[in-house]
Amino acid sequence: MEDLVHEKSRSDTETGKRGRSNKLIFGCDKGGKHKSTGSGTQSASKKYGCPFKIRSTPAKNGSGWKIDVKCGLHNHGLPDRLEDHSFIGRLTTDEKQHVADLTKRHVPPRHILLSLQDRDPENVTRITQVYKHKSVIQKEIRGPRSEIQHLFKLIEDAGYVYWSRKKDDSEVVREIFLAHPDSVKLLNIFPIVLVMDSTYKTNKYRQPLFEIVGMTSTELTFAVAFAYMESEQTENFCWVLEKLKELFVKKDMCPQVILTDRDFALMKAIEIMFPMLINLLCRFHINKNVGAKCKQHVVNDLQKTIDTLWMEVVWASDEVEYGQRLHQLEQACVDYSGFFNYVKDTWLTPHRHRFVGAWINRVLHLGNKTTNQVESAHWKLKQMLGNSIGDMVKCWEAMNNNLRLQLGNIRASFQKSFYEVEHAHISPFYGYLRGFVSRASLRHVAEELLRVDYVGTNRQICGCTLRTSYGLPCACELGRYTLGGIPIPIDVVHVHWRKLTMEVELEVGADDGSEVDMTCAMDELWKRFRSIDVIGKRALKSRVCELAYSTMTPLCPPPEKLKTKGGVKKKGKKLAEYDVYRDPSYHESYIEDVVNVESDGNCGFRVIASLHGYGEDGWPMVHRELGLEIIDKDRSTLYDKLFSNRLSEVRESLMIESFGSQPPEKWLTLPNMGYLIVNRYNVVLVCLGNPCMTFFSMTSSHSPNVSIYCIGFVNHNHWVQVNMKEGFPLPPITLDWRKFRSHTETTWMLGFAGRLQHWQLLTPVLA
Repeated sequence: MEDLVHEKSRSDTETGKRGRSNKLIFGCDKGGKHKSTGSGTQSASKKYGCPFKIRSTPAKNGSGWKIDVKCGLHNHGLPDRLEDHSFIGRLTTDEKQHVADLTKRHVPPRHILLSLQDRDPENVTRITQVYKHKSVIQKEIRGPRSEIQHLFKLIEDAGYVYWSRKKDDSEVVREIFLAHPDSVKLLNIFPIVLVMDSTYKTNKYRQPLFEIVGMTSTELTFAVAFAYMESEQTENFCWVLEKLKELFVKKDMCPQVILTDRDFALMKAIEIMFPMLINLLCRFHINKNVGAKCKQHVVNDLQKTIDTLWMEVVWASDEVEYGQRLHQLEQACVDYSGFFNYVKDTWLTPHRHRFVGAWINRVLHLGNKTTNQVESAHWKLKQMLGNSIGDMVKCWEAMNNNLRLQLGNIRASFQKSFYEVEHAHISPFYGYLRGFVSRASLRHVAEELLRVDYVGTNRQICGCTLRTSYGLPCACELGRYTLGGIPIPIDVVHVHWRKLTMEVELEVGADDGSEVDMTCAMDELWKRFRSIDVIGKRALKSRVCELAYSTMTPLCPPPEKLKTKGGVKKKGKKLAEYDVYRDPSYHESYIEDVVNVESDGNCGFRVIASLHGYGEDGWPMVHRELGLEIIDKDRSTLYDKLFSNRLSEVRESLMIESFGSQPPEKWLTLPNMGYLIVNRYNVVLVCLGNPCMTFFSMTSSHSPNVSIYCIGFVNHNHWVQVNMKEGFPLPPITLDWRKFRSHTETTWMLGFAGRLQHWQLLTPVLA
């Protein structure tokens, strides 16, 4: 062990000059003088002034080396382990290659370290060396190129189609649009329905990532294109959709249906760029918004009934049934006009033709009624990314790897439809379809066949929804084939379901081939180049070089994190002129600052700990105190009534086994935790999200100096601390507080009556 802590401290080589001779001097790695920085930090040095020194010189007879021990003692103890020794922990050549291989596969550094230790149990490398070598690898790969130059090189090497544009009078990139060559091919094969949505927290610049996806005949999702966007305004979306149009081989080809959320800027851009197509809205998000509004306005006993009536309105099969269901909903909401006016004015009157069955059943949407496909694509991408602090290159690598897996699954699904037959489709009735249409379409037909006994050949009873919205034979058609004893003809199946390969050449229209002929353009360019002066020639050459040598582009990423939507984040910062996106927030103009916390499943408890003065890392203390609150004997009756049969579930959610990341069942949820927080800490809790709500204590009366904790729920999965202006309006009080509070607690409503009323006055203006 002693030999391992010695290092060569000085050497010399004989050159014939005076005083130069061959020698090696070994010293202890703790030799030298300890230097104190005086910075007050916890920095340290291994230098301890150790006097150990050995001098070695070649023997005069040339038989070896002569060793002279100058000092054989150490002034310190020797370590029994060398776990943190920088020299001993160096990576060998083989280990460096192993780190490089695993890094290429996006293996986290902690797992790379464990792999090195599995290969060599005596290995004393620490994770710092792994991080350092990963950094070296990345620098070697990128070389002298900037981030955008390296991104463009990777994109070009992979054969992507891409466009970019920069901000006026600067070299800062504004938007980048990119599409994989196989994605372009799939888009031209399956162009009927596209789903679009943005996702956030994918890169350190906070640029939204807009994703467009389509659906194959085997009902698998494929990514059409991605776009980094400066902002989510109509003009930005128009630029992206313009580039999308250029991916179609034929001029007259375009999607028939685009499915989105109710993002007004995107909807307006679609109307401008694709005026003839149908823009459907996601049913899932609409139902979620309506359900949240129902909880806000309607008492618990009626919520389930009204939710059911709302779903019957959404699923109405024709306009007559729609009118009947809507009348029933209106009768049930006679005491809740605020809720009924919301669903009518916000959703049904302006948008019923975009999501209600009576209208969308006439649209060839191929079963796409929600944006779940693109939401799932977002989730898979973020799983591949691992975190949101990487640059655009890291984000593209994750996209590309995700696409490779996606395309492999799609090719496999085509082969399955060719060569595998499901047991339900063995019947001769499917003889003309097996192996020529996708198995997914056969499943839809088999399900529809079950309706034949009821429908027969009656078209009015059938409704023909499968024919109009899927392009497949409906029950009345199948009834006629059954009566005639003939198999289902293949020509009654829409061509979308008959495409089972992507290994085809895309057909170009008769008038489209000229678009790729550059002969005239190049001749005109040379003619112009020869006719202008030297300054003009330099300018023209510069513009041409930007196209020819894109990897030498001067473009650079945004210098700071961008604000894309939402409330004001910093004091004194005014709201920019943004488009209207989704439902406007009643509280945006009152927000002073938003403070983020770590996203590890403990974010809600971290926010409460920070507000209560424990600091973000004091979240385990909040867990413990809320756990004590729910088992408090003096309040057992209250919580028995409040939580009823959910009491054990709420209590269990507060019991954690470790201080690391927590599973979803351990996350902070409202309203359950809201009542525990206000009762335990005697504060007012305000939640800004969907829905917005206020929690008052059920165990104490109003106090004029009470603290107000304001928290926000963002991205459907994360809590943040929201700092509000003094005297900000308070959203509605939770219904359970009104139901279970005692008479003395009514003073809370009296004390905050003005602020509660202010919110109600704002609601009709902003909603």
